This record gives sequence, C-alpha cells and structure tokens, in this order.
Amino acid sequence: MKKLIIIILAVFCVSILFAETSNGETAWENGFLRWKSNDGNFQTRLDVRMYMDFAHFLNNENDYRNGTMLRRGRFAVKTKFWELWEAEYDMDIADNAVEVKDMWFSYHGINNGFIKAGHFKIPFSLNELTSSRLLTFMERAYPNVFPPGRRAALGFTKWGKLWHVSTAIYGQEFADKESSRLDESTGFAGRFVLAPKFGEDLLFHFGIAGAYQTPDDDSELIEYKIEPEAKMGDTEILSTEITGVETINLSGLEGAIKFKNFCFQSEFIQSNLIRKDNYKDVSLNGFYSYLSWIISGEERPYNINEGEFGQIKPQSKKGALELAVRYSYLDLTDEDADIWGGMANNVVIALNWYANPNLRIMMNYNIVDNSEHADMDGSLIGNDDFNIFQMRAIVNF
Repeated sequence: MKKLIIIILAVFCVSILFAETSNGETAWENGFLRWKSNDGNFQTRLDVRMYMDFAHFLNNENDYRNGTMLRRGRFAVKTKFWELWEAEYDMDIADNAVEVKDMWFSYHGINNGFIKAGHFKIPFSLNELTSSRLLTFMERAYPNVFPPGRRAALGFTKWGKLWHVSTAIYGQEFADKESSRLDESTGFAGRFVLAPKFGEDLLFHFGIAGAYQTPDDDSELIEYKIEPEAKMGDTEILSTEITGVETINLSGLEGAIKFKNFCFQSEFIQSNLIRKDNYKDVSLNGFYSYLSWIISGEERPYNINEGEFGQIKPQSKKGALELAVRYSYLDLTDEDADIWGGMANNVVIALNWYANPNLRIMMNYNIVDNSEHADMDGSLIGNDDFNIFQMRAIVNF
C-alpha cells in the first residue's frame, strides 16, 4: 500500500509538470497553499491534517489506556479541472495503518448543484457530515454510531437560497478487502435541510434524513460499537452484534439555532433493524444537544451549499476562544429483542483556542455514566462511571 501511495503521488507531480499549460499563480489563501490558473479552469490545493491527542481517565474501575496518540494524519489533494469538474484524493495514516477516506470526482455543470461519484460521506446526520477539523468537540457524539459514513456511492446535491437536498445510492467501503466480499451491500439515503435566516444575526437549521440499506456481504449481521467519546485506547464500551438482519432503516432529525456568537445544535437518530421471521425486530436510538459560545465574539458561518456550519476564523492575532457543553445519550439495548448493548449518558465540557485558521488547541472534560450492560460484550465491568480529561492539537494546512 505504501508503494502504491508513492507511485500515485509521483504520477500526480509528473502530471502537473507535463500537463497542458495554463498561466496562473501559486499563493497562500486562508492558510492553504493553492495553485490556480488565471482563467479559473484549474485549481489545486493540499489539505494536510495532524491531530495529536492526550487523554487521562479518572475514577474508572476498568483499566483504560492513558497517554498520547496520533488521532489523524491526513494527506489530501483537492482539485478543480476544466472549469466544471472537481476531484479529491484523501488518505489517513493514523494508527500506523493506511486508510482510504475521500476518493471521488464530481461534475458541476448544474446550476447550484453537482453529481458526485466515488468514495465519500453519505448524506445523513449533520454531526457526521461536518468535517473533523470543524467539530466543536474532539469526538462526535454517541449517535454517530449509526450513520453509514463513507461508502462507494453515486450522489446528487442541489441547493437554493434557503434549502439544501442531497441523495446517494451506495454500497460498501473501499476499505473492505475484495477477498472478503460476497455480494456488496446496497443502500439509498437522502437529506433535506431548510435554513431560514432573519437579519444578519439569527439563523435556523432544520434537517431530516433517512437511509435504507442491506447488511454488508449478505452477512445478515450488524455491529454497533463506540467509545465514550474518547478515542484513546479504542475501548468500545457500548457494543452489540445483531444477527438475522435483512434491512436497516435509519431516520434522523437535525436542529440548530445560531444567534450572533452563540450556537445551539441537536440531533436524534433511530435505527430500526428488520430481521428474519424467527427474530424480533430491533429499535435503537440516540441523541445529543450542545450549546457553544464564542467568547471572543467571532461567529460560526453557515454554508447552504453543504447544509452545514463552516470554519471559525479568528479576527485577532490573539486568536478566538470558544466554550461549549454537550449532552449525549445512546441506547443499544432492546429488551424485547434480547439485545443488550448497553446505555450511556455523556456530558462534555469543551474549551477551544483557535490560534489562527491553521492551528487549534482543544480541551475536553467528559463525565460518563454507563449502564450495567455497557461492558464491551462482557469484557469489562459494567456500570463503570468515570471522567476523562482530553487535549488535542490540530494542525491543518
């Protein structure tokens, strides 16, 4: 895999040198190195990300790992070519393993819309779709266990002044080994957003999403597992495997309010698993709500073409300061179906310092409340309530 990456990068560099010439310039724009042609037909920029984490568990009964880790080590090339086409190549090397992230191309010859094909995030959940470099908290909330994530897909997106709609037909992840695949899973997802704005200070975001898919590889098996909103040690305390699954039906509701430098955001996601006749159907769900206050006065921008919030950019050389608190809940237990994945509540207090558009220091304090069956499928002591202190340095250029 490493040899393949080197070859691809070499081909990319050579193609730049020998491509059809178009006069342009190279410059730093908003912290990113960008190559742009004068006629606007071509544009390329890098997206390099380093997320360096520290975490320490407190008051825990089980033995969790304290220390440091490389959470993400991303290298991406994003390009626009022949005016109407765009593409992205994105890989991650965290955990000393190479993982495919975004790998797609898109056609933009549609007014306020585009068609995309390749490997990308399926349109479901505001929290999932928000880029990791823009998240208010170090990790996404508990309900993020449900969304399909990145898949091989064909998608269509269209937007207006106040609305956004995105759909996709999708299969499995590129990361799945060909040798282990049987028939590829199939799915369809759609997301609709309405975002009215009142004056310059007040914006509402209302979103609804749904997804229908079959289990991967005709396995009839679905596995849901997630850490306590802290990646250190990769300890997936909430965990369950569900057999006899024929289809997965996901539904989600999104809501957000932005008023000046305050932002409130919330989501509810439910997963309904339709199983074979000799099994009972399963219903699982989770939600989160958070409130963010940018103390230094900056505002979080909103991008209707993505149906998401954008990047906070400091207006002072001292940077921007943000304080936020989030409550999240996840229930992976369905007593009627004899599924015991556990339940958990989590409160996270966050303090973020945006030194500049390329560097951010994050601090999170997690207060975790686990149920009796939140025991990593019996590998841990259940009902283990603990706290976590975390820090992260994000460097992005």
